[in-house]
Amino acid sequence: MDVVNLINDILADLKANRLKLPTLPQVALKINDIIGSPDATAKKIAQVINTDAALSARMIQVANSPMMRSGSTVENVQAAVTRMGMSVVRNIVTSFLVNQLFHSKHEALKKRLTVVWNHSAHVAAISHVLADHFSKLKPDEAMLAGLVHDIGKLPMILKAENMPELANNPAVMDQVDEKLHSALGKVIVQTWGFAPELVTAVAEHENLSRDSEKLDLTDIVTVANLLSYAGKAHRHKQANWAEVPAFNKLDLSPEDSIAALEEARDEIAEIVKLLTS
Repeated sequence: MDVVNLINDILADLKANRLKLPTLPQVALKINDIIGSPDATAKKIAQVINTDAALSARMIQVANSPMMRSGSTVENVQAAVTRMGMSVVRNIVTSFLVNQLFHSKHEALKKRLTVVWNHSAHVAAISHVLADHFSKLKPDEAMLAGLVHDIGKLPMILKAENMPELANNPAVMDQVDEKLHSALGKVIVQTWGFAPELVTAVAEHENLSRDSEKLDLTDIVTVANLLSYAGKAHRHKQANWAEVPAFNKLDLSPEDSIAALEEARDEIAEIVKLLTS
């Protein structure tokens, strides 16, 4: 299978609106609409969340987790929404519902999706910790940015559902993903109506030389993505992390960053568990 031709075909399909892109579940869209309206209330948001039993349980779980740093326990969704605030709720809901997109009946693709999702959850957790402890950025926004940073890998998997010769050729899929996933991810999150700074994080997280004026979500996700490969064999390990501007803006050396992650190991594990369980 010719990789160049496949890439050109995908780009042509994208330009002609023929490429199948993942869509957000209706619950997420409804909540976004409510929060965007002037008469949004915790009760209205809770009513939508309560239509999804699994999501309802997750929201209460998050509200009572160490992430929220509260000693008291909430027992219903409305109380959870009130505790977290609407912006945090929107990001948390979207984070959990994105997981519904990572499913396939094809065994090889199912394994691939699991790898992508587990990596995304790890990057999301690291992003949350970096934003929380080393910046003034919102941890929930950083977590969502980390979670969807590789969302551009989904169109290739959706395409492979109907192409067995592609589904059973992971080397080709890896090459196409490396070339296209950031660009495809940008299109997806733009279609979902995500904020510009989050769109940029998806589009630019692998641009290791990017040097914005001030620390932003892209820097957080760039560093989190690199740190997720610490101790593993990966092409990003070949780069000189000390020369990556995103580390400097966090005021952390690569060595300090790895040490910080070790200190936050339990916190990271808790977030990963919330996202993947």
